Amino acid sequence: MGEYVYGIIARKEAPKNFDVKGIDNKELYTINYQDLAAIASESPVKEYEPNEENTKKHNEVILEILKNHTVLPVAFGMVFKKRGILTSTMRRVYSVLRKSLRVIDNKIELGVKAIFPSDEKEIKNLLKDKTIDEFKKECEHEFVEALSKATVKSSKGKLFSERLVINRSFLVDRDKINEFSEILGKLDDKYAALKINYTGPWPPYNFVDIRIMGRGR
Repeated sequence: MGEYVYGIIARKEAPKNFDVKGIDNKELYTINYQDLAAIASESPVKEYEPNEENTKKHNEVILEILKNHTVLPVAFGMVFKKRGILTSTMRRVYSVLRKSLRVIDNKIELGVKAIFPSDEKEIKNLLKDKTIDEFKKECEHEFVEALSKATVKSSKGKLFSERLVINRSFLVDRDKINEFSEILGKLDDKYAALKINYTGPWPPYNFVDIRIMGRGR
């Protein structure tokens, strides 16, 4: 049996008990290296299929820890054959792990998507004399500039649909979540014809290298 790893937190914050179980319904525990703690569960040494059940459980663990701790998420499916291999890996990338935790300390990720209405007349009313590309560019600039008052940084996602106007992730201090929500609410009122999809809080997937641990062995 090996060690399935979900994320890294500060050792001093490591909980003694967990209110959620890991993948394969296994108990969670921490594996420590210096001032870091890896959240892990016992696992057969195998490649996990990224199906809905497995990925849901992986994310459930991270979201539960996120409620009270800063979490450096680890990519899905990271299994280490031996505990010693895990701690050796943590030692090898220790400085990077520490730096990443400092960057995201007491911060969470929030997602914002803005979507065109399905009615073509409503879209024309939004565009006025602008092209679709011009509208998207100006709208995104306005959202990012306004929300920057309550964010540390943002990351642009792919516009995987023609109806997508904005697809952004924002790194936000926990104590500024309400301010962020209020600003977004005003933007939502201004652009009432757009559908605003507001998600989170999430671990900061888009602001850290979640494959920092390399492939488990």
